[in-house]
Amino acid sequence: MQVRSPIAFVALFAWAGCRLVQHPTVPIEPGVNFAAHREHDRIVVDRLPDGTGGVIAPLGWFHLGGAPTFVLTRDGETTAGLWLTAPATVQVRTGRSRSAGVVAAVEPSWDDNAIWLTLRPADGAPLRTTTFERTGAGGSPAVLSRIAQTTVDVRGTYRAAVRDGQGHEVGWLRVKISPYQESPRIYDGVLPPEVAPGAAGAIAVALCSEIDWIESHTLDVNRGTGSGGPLQQSVPMGR
Repeated sequence: MQVRSPIAFVALFAWAGCRLVQHPTVPIEPGVNFAAHREHDRIVVDRLPDGTGGVIAPLGWFHLGGAPTFVLTRDGETTAGLWLTAPATVQVRTGRSRSAGVVAAVEPSWDDNAIWLTLRPADGAPLRTTTFERTGAGGSPAVLSRIAQTTVDVRGTYRAAVRDGQGHEVGWLRVKISPYQESPRIYDGVLPPEVAPGAAGAIAVALCSEIDWIESHTLDVNRGTGSGGPLQQSVPMGR
């Protein structure tokens, strides 16, 4: 009879733990050139318009004044710094310093409490979304809006058109909010190929920030249940 050493058991437990703490796999639909999902306090960018992916993560509590709120990295290298200056308001620069070149800005507007976004690239014409309308039957409100009363009201799938300066539709964006999917928040869509990686990432940050604001001003119907399951309160970004 073979006797395993304690070290072997420790290694086996470590291997099993790594197997259990796998990151969720979020499927990407055909034709989509922008896809991202939330994992705790970061956003995993599964696909950018240039075909790459990356991670948007906060710098943490201890960083120098003027540093970005989040950093987009690809293959361990900084691609862009993202400054969240107000809910859904993001400035994008090429690095982690305020002196780095400006890439783009995302500016929010609200139509009767329903958000729509303007993406202003530093070297191109702006793009604007429509409001994010709920798709599928049922649910209220009919758009992603600050009039939601409970966290259940916020759940759903929302879609917005992306239009150029002449009002022509050049893409679309979608947000899926639910505790019963691979990630509580999934973002995807089609963006013009010239949209820079940092600018595309800033759209996800802006939407995540707005959803955080909405949920923080609604009744959390699951608070205090102690279930620890998929209804567990998420970690807000940008607060």
